[in-house]
Amino acid sequence: MASRRRLYTLLICIGLIAVLRLFSNTGTTDMASKLSHPVVIIGSGLAGLSTANQLVLKHKIPIVLLDKASSLGGNSIKASSGINGALTNTQMTLKVEDSSTAFYQDTVNSAKKAGVRTLMSKLARDSSSAISWLQQEYDLKLDLLAQLGGHSAPRTHRSSGKLPPGFEIVQTLSNKLKSISEADPQLVQIRLNSKVFDVEIVDRKVKSVEYYDENGKAQRVLTENVVFCSGGFGFSKEMLDKYAPALRSLPTTNGAQTTGDGQQLIEKLGGKLIDMSEVQVHPTGFVDPSDPHSNWKFLAAEALRGLGGILLNPLTGRRFVNELDTRDVVTDAIQAQCPQDENRAFIVMSQDVYANYKNNMDFYIFKKLIQKTTVGELADSLPVSVAELASELQTYSSESPDTFKRTSRINSFGTTVDGSTAIYVGQVTPVVHFTMGGAKIDETSRILDKADKFVADGLYAAGEVSGGVHGANRLGGSSLLECVVFGRTAADSIAAKL
Repeated sequence: MASRRRLYTLLICIGLIAVLRLFSNTGTTDMASKLSHPVVIIGSGLAGLSTANQLVLKHKIPIVLLDKASSLGGNSIKASSGINGALTNTQMTLKVEDSSTAFYQDTVNSAKKAGVRTLMSKLARDSSSAISWLQQEYDLKLDLLAQLGGHSAPRTHRSSGKLPPGFEIVQTLSNKLKSISEADPQLVQIRLNSKVFDVEIVDRKVKSVEYYDENGKAQRVLTENVVFCSGGFGFSKEMLDKYAPALRSLPTTNGAQTTGDGQQLIEKLGGKLIDMSEVQVHPTGFVDPSDPHSNWKFLAAEALRGLGGILLNPLTGRRFVNELDTRDVVTDAIQAQCPQDENRAFIVMSQDVYANYKNNMDFYIFKKLIQKTTVGELADSLPVSVAELASELQTYSSESPDTFKRTSRINSFGTTVDGSTAIYVGQVTPVVHFTMGGAKIDETSRILDKADKFVADGLYAAGEVSGGVHGANRLGGSSLLECVVFGRTAADSIAAKL
């Protein structure tokens, strides 16, 4: 009797396994049919890399990554202040009081009535999980904080290692994607020197992407989903002429690849472009003493001011603005008060700023963009005495409340400043930095048309190519965050359809 029961139990188990296999095989077949073509991602900055990694690692969805550049990373690789997040484990560890609500309000205040509030809310709401994703999935420390202009709390994260945050994050995600591509070329295909020129849409559904390969030959990739991650247009004089002609003569921090190809193609496909006239001028691009009139400037990271750097007017030798006000306010102050022909100011930092930002500072010093000097030597190039300059630095370090309402005065110059006090000095000028305008998207990263309906099933955008997330003025640290939040969102939206 017992043996018969065991036999019945065995037969039932075999039957259950067969049923489970049947359903499992059916699900796999259905998924495979829906994934008959890979997702195409246009652009390999952090938005493209975040989209690709989320699709591949979390959802096991194959991708083709196209970029007209010869290497991965885009402008994201240059970001040197960090990535925003509230409220994160790093903030809690360092006992920083913050919230996504406060971050959202700071973003809205900076946006100055432009942009899309629901996108700003999503940016702030998903910021903590974006930081956690980078820390947990990619072992990035992101254990240090800075408070940048327009922020009500220190929330811009960077790691305590030697690499700048943009480079570190991009390199980590790039290496992960490359390793997968080598192990499984069908899952990840990376095609560089590939310039996209069209997306085929039939009956409001994406059908293919067309591009020129490295030999200039037209190629076609069949796909049901395309994610534009192609960046902004800050290098394009033609697009600046069209949308922000007053800025055409300013130098730029953007590379030659930042020409707005994505925005132009999206508009051609029927997508709505918003906030295109909102081009951010960053107040501090380094003036290279060896080539002061170059149209391209290396960015002087906002973290330099966030960690205690101040700005001095060459005409007066005095401070003239709250260095941690929003970027547009600081830019306006430099342009209105500093030498009109060159719009240059001095950025001056203490020994403590150097110690807290050593790796970046050493790089700037190596590039001769910053030099170590003394208060006395700097006073020789200003219309003030050594004692007057020393008093200016000492007042900044000890005054409460600050004359310009600056609340963060960490890493100050101390209370015993004299002519021999060591300082670090560079020259800076406003530069075209970031284009807030682009394709209008919804909270799922779908591209919308002029009627706020989706242009086509399977058409998405993330990163600087999109508009509405920052309004008229972007907060420092939110560009990398936007890439991660909306890149992951695009990937999850595609997966949700399956």
